[in-house]
This record gives sequence, C-alpha cells and structure tokens, in this order.
Amino acid sequence: TDGHGLSADGVARANAYVNYFKNYQVNGQPLKLTGLFTTADSKQSHRPRLTLEPTSKALGLPIESRFKDENYQDLADELQSKSHGEGILIAWHHQKIPALLQSLGADPKQVIPRGKWPENVYNWLIQLRYDENGHLIEAKRIEEKLMPDDTSQSALATPNAVAPSSP
Repeated sequence: TDGHGLSADGVARANAYVNYFKNYQVNGQPLKLTGLFTTADSKQSHRPRLTLEPTSKALGLPIESRFKDENYQDLADELQSKSHGEGILIAWHHQKIPALLQSLGADPKQVIPRGKWPENVYNWLIQLRYDENGHLIEAKRIEEKLMPDDTSQSALATPNAVAPSSP
C-alpha cells in the first residue's frame, strides 16, 4: 500500500482482529491478550500500530510501540527480560518478521516458506509458545481466513504472539 496508513482492506482486517483475538484459543483454551507491541511509526508507515488500534481500544490494552522496525532484537530482549503476561500480540513490517522470529527463538524457514514473508500476504499469524522457563516449544503458521479473499496466502502471535501489519 502506498502512504503510511491502511488500505480499505487493511482497515477491515484490523477491525476483524477485534473478535478474532477476543475469541483466540490455544489448545482449546482462551488466550487472554496481556500485551500489544508494534514497531514504531515511521515516515513511511503507521500500519502496524493502525492494525492493532481497534483491538487495543476494544480490550483496553495500550500499544507499546517504542521499538523501531530494525530494533526487533531490543523487543525480543524486553520480552525475555520482563513479564508482559501470557498473551503477547506483535504487529511488525513483513520484511523484518523473519529476523524478529529468529530473535524470539524460532527458525523462520520452519514457519514461513523460504524464510521470507511475502509482501502481499496479510492473513498469516505466527504462533509461538514457550515453556515456563522461556524455551520455545512450538512455532506454527496459522492462516486466519478472516477476509473473503483469504484463501491460502498476515499477523505474528505468541502466547507469551506476532502479527504483520495490514495493507
């Protein structure tokens, strides 16, 4: 999408995330989101923050967006050093998601084809699960199928979660 905002489809997806994440389950158990993180707004894009804004408002959770796109390792360090609860949702730019996944302990090639997030894919959610010691025990890609055109083509979620920004 040109410009720093969301396209009409991106706005629709951002709004659809409200119910999607209110009803999100892991192993049949509801996941209560306790932290929302996005990359900092840049001159080129506010999309990650705009993607999570409706969910933020609906859940009454603030969005933490102090980390720049290339500072994904700082975000990973923050998440590993301080408790932010069990349900963390992260929205980031597509190009940096593989590196963010790696910094969170996952192998991008195991959850994303060829380890690169396709530019035009917006309906993937990467779920990362950790044990009580902070060791990654599961990394899987979920196709959300929220929108009519979501066939098999984007968000990153770790229940302890990562989402790319909408178009």
